[in-house]
Amino acid sequence: MDVIKTSLIIAIGITLYYLLLQWPVDSPSNDKTYSEDISINTINDSEPLLSQPLEPLSSLGESKDEVMSEERSYYEIKNENLSLYLDPVTGRFELSQLNKISKTKDSQEPFVVLGPTYDEGLNRENIYFANSGFYTRSQGYLNPEFSKISQERMDGGGTVYTLEGSSKGMSFIRKIDIPVTGYKIIVEDVVRSSIDEQVSVTPYVVIERDGSVVEEGGLMYTYLGPVFSSTKDTYEKYDFDDIRDSSYQNKSVGGWVALIQHYFLSAWIPDQNEEYLYQGRYGDKSGRYSLGYTSRDFLISYGESAATKNTLYVGPKLPKQLAEIEENLDLTVDYGFLWWLGKPMYWLLDLGHSIFNNWGLAIIFLTVVLKIATWPLSAKAYVSMGKMRELAPRLQLLQEKHGDNRQAMSQEMMEIYKKEGVNPLGGCLPMLAQMPFFLAFYWVLLETVELRHSPFFLWIDDLSAMDPYFVLPILNGAGMYLSQKLTPTPPNADPMQAQMMKFFPLIFAVIFAWFPSGLVLYWLVNMLIQIFQQWWYSRKAISS
Repeated sequence: MDVIKTSLIIAIGITLYYLLLQWPVDSPSNDKTYSEDISINTINDSEPLLSQPLEPLSSLGESKDEVMSEERSYYEIKNENLSLYLDPVTGRFELSQLNKISKTKDSQEPFVVLGPTYDEGLNRENIYFANSGFYTRSQGYLNPEFSKISQERMDGGGTVYTLEGSSKGMSFIRKIDIPVTGYKIIVEDVVRSSIDEQVSVTPYVVIERDGSVVEEGGLMYTYLGPVFSSTKDTYEKYDFDDIRDSSYQNKSVGGWVALIQHYFLSAWIPDQNEEYLYQGRYGDKSGRYSLGYTSRDFLISYGESAATKNTLYVGPKLPKQLAEIEENLDLTVDYGFLWWLGKPMYWLLDLGHSIFNNWGLAIIFLTVVLKIATWPLSAKAYVSMGKMRELAPRLQLLQEKHGDNRQAMSQEMMEIYKKEGVNPLGGCLPMLAQMPFFLAFYWVLLETVELRHSPFFLWIDDLSAMDPYFVLPILNGAGMYLSQKLTPTPPNADPMQAQMMKFFPLIFAVIFAWFPSGLVLYWLVNMLIQIFQQWWYSRKAISS
């Protein structure tokens, strides 16, 4: 029994340590001006790396309102869910607003993924944009300098925006196909040469951002950084620190590249039948990270053109929508190393929401289904616990008989357990068994954007935020205390360990005070069902 109790303490300790370990750590600050950035290579590995940086964003003001002023002359590409603002000179998507997702609870201000945000402490912009287009060795990255935009409604209800421009002997056309709803656009770039010599152009896409952390509350941590999908690895994290240590480069047929953060992401997805060179770089002078890919060069003469088509996604981590766009793109909804539990748990959670139309009730539904599924495992443990309670008077007599001779008492106790078919370890097994589910649901909760700002009942108006009045953590502590009281303690239990276990309800109540209320709700319902199981099987053991 001592070994298992020690194992239980260690398991819970490791769980808590693992969660605390995820506490976000601020990235090193960089106050340097933005002047250089990504170097993107062609698909020909024998060619030297392209060293010409992307040009910095121009004329950024000191506030978002200044950035979005009329002087900037943005082109707006939008549907019901997404608004993208495009700089006509560079062609960059410099700002994106999620029209139906608010920045904060009860706020009218839309959430921004791409674009400048401001760190008051450092007094600098966090630059985050996406772009696509062409590069040449002689002229570097080609600015399309769009001067004309038109739009056409399609039969399916979507809109195709057409932008036209010219610079440095090249003319450019960009067609942006955006559906009525959703967060994806299809971007087709075309360049036509008016130069009296052959020109080699390289199609590219890029996502660029600095390493500023995303603000998260309580014990909330999710991965912030690049993810690459290729034939080598369908889901490869190569974080900002990795890129600073060594630039990323990988050739692949198909694949995609994304930059993910808590609840949201941006991603470029190319034609899956072509070969691309994926790259990730860090600009020492700019302080920004760049990730993207290039495809094979086009050699064009006067009057000839080259074209490239890619899909850009900028929005929330919605597994169904992401899976429809491209295979494995839904892996950006990252459930950690327990993904094999996380995916079915999310499916059950989504099913519960479709039934009850309330994410809090969906969490309760998920918890009940999981407890029913694991009921046989728990049943044997609680039957043993009930029998142990029934044997308590006999065990007490053994303690009086043997006194301090713990070895003799333990041997005789084990004989009684064997004769009566009692598992003395049964009380610890349910707690150990639910730890993987708790961790898996922790990650499901962190990655389920639908829970963001979703109310439950009464005072719980945001399941992704901590309980403002700490009611759920206190109820959890009370439930754990009651569960301990229903769990019989063998007479030979180590007094020190028994004392440590008594503090667990208080420790968990304090820690849960900082967890999202949705996670605490899951644990509370789980605890209530466990208490019912303990009471039920204890009553059965006494009646039999």
